Amino acid sequence: MSREGGDGIGSTSAMSARVVGNPALAVAEPVVDGPTLSADCLTIGYGGTPVVREVSVRARPGQLTAIVGPNGAGKSTLLKGMAGVLRCSSGRTLLGDDDVTNLTPERLIRLGISYVPQVSNVFASLTVRENLEMGAYIVRANSKQRIEELCSMFPDLKSSLHRPARTLSGGQRMMLALARGLMVQPKVLLLDEPTAGLAPMVVEAVWEHVLAIKASGPAVLVVEQNTRRSLRDADWGYVLTNGRNNLEGPGPELLADKDLVRLYIGG
Repeated sequence: MSREGGDGIGSTSAMSARVVGNPALAVAEPVVDGPTLSADCLTIGYGGTPVVREVSVRARPGQLTAIVGPNGAGKSTLLKGMAGVLRCSSGRTLLGDDDVTNLTPERLIRLGISYVPQVSNVFASLTVRENLEMGAYIVRANSKQRIEELCSMFPDLKSSLHRPARTLSGGQRMMLALARGLMVQPKVLLLDEPTAGLAPMVVEAVWEHVLAIKASGPAVLVVEQNTRRSLRDADWGYVLTNGRNNLEGPGPELLADKDLVRLYIGG
């Protein structure tokens, strides 16, 4: 059921991940137009021993790519490196054919890469509308029209446009963070733990929005502790352990392998 290999970008890595399921899916062409975001052998840390070591992943347009693994595996660190929040000490990040390694978050936003962190993802003292407007300031987008479009996607926000973000529930704050990340109409959306700490009913609502965003065309790359939920809908999943690639494959096929779940995913 598995074999040694990678998805093309990982072929230069010192440690290739095992591919679960049909390896041909790993090099499938994008289902819609748009650039693929690729991490090629990235090494990232906080100044000491690297947390992420030669990790390669790929997020294709119109697809949901999930990064899962045990606590401390380096999942959020990898996302921060790809988003320009942390500096990569080696390896490359590519947007299509363009090398975007270690560009600032502001420059990455202009290029179409939007990052929604797990915490501090909204301005608590600003209103919902002001938060959305801040999401578009870098690209000078038509914020009024875009806000109307996003209020149609996130109906709860429409009635709360003049409320301070600090008065929103946890689920509403996450909806606002997602909407804020979409203000620039990104080509790639990076999501770090979008359902952390939310009630089960709210988790489902957030995932419905994530899948709707994917269906609209951008590449969606999500780091998630709720591994079962994320792999169930992931077009492709990566399992990281100890800061390295370990396994990869179609999300449902990773989830269906009981041994893999027991060893690398858990309960």
